[in-house]
Formats: sequence, C-alpha cells, structure tokens
Amino acid sequence: MNALVTTQTAMLGWLLHGDSDIAACVDGDAVPHRLRIYADAYRLRLLEVLGNDFPVSKSVLGDAAFDETALDYLRAHPSTRPSARYVGHAFAGWLAQQRNVPRRLCELAHFEWLHGESFDAAEAPRLSIDTLSVLPADAWPTLRLQRHPAARLLTMTSNAADVAQAHASDAPLPVLSDAATSHLLLWRHQGEVCWRRLEADEADALNAIKTGESFAWLCEQLNDPPGNGALRAVSLLKRWLTDGLLIAP
Repeated sequence: MNALVTTQTAMLGWLLHGDSDIAACVDGDAVPHRLRIYADAYRLRLLEVLGNDFPVSKSVLGDAAFDETALDYLRAHPSTRPSARYVGHAFAGWLAQQRNVPRRLCELAHFEWLHGESFDAAEAPRLSIDTLSVLPADAWPTLRLQRHPAARLLTMTSNAADVAQAHASDAPLPVLSDAATSHLLLWRHQGEVCWRRLEADEADALNAIKTGESFAWLCEQLNDPPGNGALRAVSLLKRWLTDGLLIAP
C-alpha cells in the first residue's frame, strides 16, 4: 500500500469512526483541533444532505430531533458511495427498526425517498395512443405493457402523503396521523414528481405490469363486476397513457 492510500485510509477511519491513526500523518500544532474541523464539516454536510432528502420528516420532528436521529442513522449506516445522493437510501428502513419511532413517520420518510427516486429515475420514450392505435386486434391479448422507470408504488396507513403535499405547498402541516390503508402512485411528468391515490384494482394492475402480465390477464383480473374487465382495462390504459406511465416497447 503506497503512502497516499495509507493516508487516505487513515483519514477515512477518522471521519467515519474517529480512529486517531491519521494524527501521525499531520504536521504542525493543534492537530486534534484541525482534524476536528474536517470531521465536523463531513458530519454537517451529511446532515444537510439528509435534511434535503427528508425535509418533511425534518419539519415534523424539528431540527434538533431530526439531527439527533440522523446522526444515529449515520453511525449505523455510514456513507459507502462517492455520491452523497445515496446516503439516505436505508433511512426509512432503519427508522422502522427503532422501537420508539411510530410507523407513520417511517412511512413519511419512505414516501420522501421514493419521491427523490422518481425525480432521479432514468428517462425513457413514452408509449403513445398513436402507437397503440395501429396495433392489430389479434395482438392485444398478448400485449405486455411496461412501466416507466420513474413510477413508484407504495401502500400507506397514514396521512404522510397529505403532510408532504402541504409542505410542498407551503401550507400549515396537518398532524401526522394514522389513516385508512391506501395505495399510492408516484411518477414524473414534465420534470415534476406527481402522486395520486389508487383504487386497489389499479394498484394490482400496475404491479402486474411490472411482472410482465399480458393485457388479457389484466382484463380478466379487472373483471369485477363480470363483463366489465375490458372496459376497466381500457379506461386505466387511457389514464396511464395520459400520465406518461408507460414506455414504448
């Protein structure tokens, strides 16, 4: 191991774990104080990143409580990638493992992370009505639709999405509370992340698309009441095309 790698490894040990080996590589006086500047700056930068990724959770908890929680998370999940974009990837799951954290706060953090994922997701050519209009009739039963990479589905038992919506609108935040189970869809449209609640059958259908089920299968599953399957499938398809939820094959 060359000298540069040795120094970099020692510096990483100091930043992440407080290991003092790096002190031997530093010349001059006040070494602990000078090293502390780097450690504090690194920690504060990651707290800033988490605060930007989870602004609603921070508003609900308050600055001090959020920073304390975020520091505990960083101790359990130190950053492992060059980009700070991914430092909060396990935050919602980690919150769910803490005994004193209510489920509704975990759902809020999960919603915020999926919001960021949807915004950052890769672009792909959108499927259009014109493309489907020339599809032969005998091709429809075996047609397999594909969801856009920015689409995200989740199930919630709280009003976390409404709290996030109020925060985005600079409106007073409602109290984060439990609510009836709901299915939510997040997607990106014209550069902005949108979300809406889904009926259970639409949520099932969008999940089925991801697993590669055919259009005939969708019609069969949506056939409640009997005889309504094709009409319901076409209605949902029109909505998905309008929202830009599907990509061209």
